[in-house]
Amino acid sequence: MDQSIPFLGSIFVVLFHISNLMAFLAFLLRDQLQLRLLMGLSLFLQALYYYALPGGPLFDPLFWKVVSFIANLVMIILVFGGRINFGIPEDLRPLFNRMAVLTPGQFRKLTARTVRVHGGGAAILTEGMKPDRLYYLLRGEAQIIKNRQTTKLQSGAFLGEIAFLSDLHASATVVLDDGAECLAWNRAALLQLMKKDPAIDIAMRGFFNHDLAHKVARSVPIAPAPEAPRRASVGG
Repeated sequence: MDQSIPFLGSIFVVLFHISNLMAFLAFLLRDQLQLRLLMGLSLFLQALYYYALPGGPLFDPLFWKVVSFIANLVMIILVFGGRINFGIPEDLRPLFNRMAVLTPGQFRKLTARTVRVHGGGAAILTEGMKPDRLYYLLRGEAQIIKNRQTTKLQSGAFLGEIAFLSDLHASATVVLDDGAECLAWNRAALLQLMKKDPAIDIAMRGFFNHDLAHKVARSVPIAPAPEAPRRASVGG
């Protein structure tokens, strides 16, 4: 009597349970890449089980395991590609570093449809007019003109973010100095992207809050605390 059949059967039972245990453990992982790598190994072992099982191969389940493995492999490539730090222009590195919650792939998606606007031309924002673009000052300086007063703004700040968020008119006129350069987004397209990708939405709104707080801190002086009233001296 051939004793190898029961032995092989026990091996395949173990293989079946190990592969499914891997699939179970994969769903406990939060990291997408780690989850898909472990799931890919599980699918491979399951396909091996249905192919080499005594009395097999079982083509119906084998077919779907192979299809699932290929689909998972494609997603691994996409997830891994989104984490590779390439394709980001050097002058956008400071902005990428400040948006620490975004992966390189998400940042590339954010900046893919931007245009560059150079200084020396007409105002990019006009007080009282509703803008259709959001700007980020990459280099140089911009003049912020409001109530006949002019304030200089250094690079590394958004321009028109209040009008962008509220869909209101620009609260000031903005003119780029010669040599300055801005990154510009179409308002409707960027809002749609933020709606589709929660990570980009969180990153942009967080940056806006930080940017607005920085602008307020620079433009609004903080008054010193009032002195406590002196008590009248006894007998004075």
